[in-house]
Amino acid sequence: MSPLNRISESYLNILVPPPARGPNVCGVCRRTTDGYPRCWQCNQHFQSHGAELADEVVPISMAVDDGQLVHVLGNYKNNRFPGVRKQFTNELAGVLATFLAGHRRCLGEFDVVTVVPSTRQRADGHPLVDILGRRLGSTRADFAEVLSTSGDNSRLLRPDEYVVHADVGDRRILLIDDQWTSGASLQSSAIALKRAGAARVVGLVIGRRVDAGSRGTFDWEVCAVCLGS
Repeated sequence: MSPLNRISESYLNILVPPPARGPNVCGVCRRTTDGYPRCWQCNQHFQSHGAELADEVVPISMAVDDGQLVHVLGNYKNNRFPGVRKQFTNELAGVLATFLAGHRRCLGEFDVVTVVPSTRQRADGHPLVDILGRRLGSTRADFAEVLSTSGDNSRLLRPDEYVVHADVGDRRILLIDDQWTSGASLQSSAIALKRAGAARVVGLVIGRRVDAGSRGTFDWEVCAVCLGS
């Protein structure tokens, strides 16, 4: 079994399938609601910025508090041991590679792949930049770091603190982040891209953080888009 296949197989026990959109599921981030079309946070974003937000948000997995995915996402950048960071980065590279191999078409056509910029300066750079810009053949040719931010992770929309450094006019953007908690960082990035002229922005998130929920049975053959709108 190849290293990628081993990661894909092992993560079947770690990833949690997002629910299909429905009466009790947020149509943006897939968090459960009490019969509303959007959760409170996503509705606040919509009320203030509407069409400037990402056109679609696709979580690969729900990330349930105290679960293994939350542990990986919290440590692949910040663990004090380089070996641990490397192991978890390799695993997340495998998750993204497997997902994109099966569901790139589900995300629609895109011209540019980029990342939500980190609010923390890192001497060795953001590992997602290395994964998407160097390691994954499916994103390497289209990858560019087009965003930076001067803000902190306040979990509030702050698009004015995001700067677009490239010409994205009429471009279709695949915007990737590791976690979605409030969605403020990804949506602030999406707003900045739209204001800079981007034609379409689709957000891809490895883990949508939730405090509880059904862990379900993950299937690489099905994604949040495949489940239907």
